[in-house]
Amino acid sequence: MNLHELPMILFTVLAQLSVGAFVALGVINVLGIPKYGRDTIERITDPAIYAIGPTLVLGLIASMFHMNDVSNMFNVIRNWDSSWLSREIIFGVGFAALGFLFAIMQWFKIGSHAIRQIIAGLAAVVGLVLIYSMSMIYYTVETIPAWNTWAVPFQFFATTFLLGGLAVGSAILIHMSLRFKNAEKLNNGDEFTEVDPPVRTDGGVGLLERTRVRAATMTREPITATSKDVKAAQTIIRWIAITSVVIGVAIFIGYIFHITGLATGVAEQQLAAEQYQTGFFLVRLALLGIAAVLLAVYTFKSANQEFTTPNTMMILMVSALVIATVSEFMGRSVHYDTLFRVGM
Repeated sequence: MNLHELPMILFTVLAQLSVGAFVALGVINVLGIPKYGRDTIERITDPAIYAIGPTLVLGLIASMFHMNDVSNMFNVIRNWDSSWLSREIIFGVGFAALGFLFAIMQWFKIGSHAIRQIIAGLAAVVGLVLIYSMSMIYYTVETIPAWNTWAVPFQFFATTFLLGGLAVGSAILIHMSLRFKNAEKLNNGDEFTEVDPPVRTDGGVGLLERTRVRAATMTREPITATSKDVKAAQTIIRWIAITSVVIGVAIFIGYIFHITGLATGVAEQQLAAEQYQTGFFLVRLALLGIAAVLLAVYTFKSANQEFTTPNTMMILMVSALVIATVSEFMGRSVHYDTLFRVGM
């Protein structure tokens, strides 16, 4: 593992996961609302929204450790018209701000649905430009032949859509599992403690109280195996699993062409190609393959099993997310290991 570049490894992978999750949620809303209705899709996807922000914030914090002086970040921004690094920072902050704004508006249902969707769309576009800017930082370095290739943007976007989809799928299944568990408690006669927010002396309700109540009640919404929520969730997760397997296969194929190109290139590219022949890289591929197998098993089970207790499904999806994330961290480490400059 390339520990020297660990801050950048954490930042790039976590930022890509965050953007991918936001894009996945956008696709689910665009395709799902006409078929299942806005209320159903929002009940299913809202919990996933609130894991995106903290993930990106962690990535941004990690990236700051790569600078000797954090205040240098403000100097870097000044070169936005000529530097992809400056654009990466600007679009990273922009994505975080728009994503946070949308999450707050969605949580408290501030503004109309159309306005919230416009904010979400802007956040997704800015997020994708962030990933593009991130990849261009490496792609445009002509003195590092292993980076000055189509494979870098391809790998960055593949990581984005792979981890983003798996993160959303995991969040949906965790939430659905909690809802089924609470529904089972109610069926057994258990009662929940009331979570009505305390009213202030001025008659209003504070944001913290509203947030607490909203979080506590999201998992208590009624659900049955035949409800529209379950049918929609089944379809969404099945497509996430299938799409993730396809992306995983594309990553494997992409590596074949990339390594072949490096092996037949200049001396620095051949040195880079050797980094893809190590045990570390083989483990990375093995983990990606295991994640794909878990997703294939999930797809089979979800097509042949009633969705009454999604615990098994949740374990499969979350395991696939964890394994794929570790695999992508390792793949990004190998990316930095291929830093061989021409003439050095």
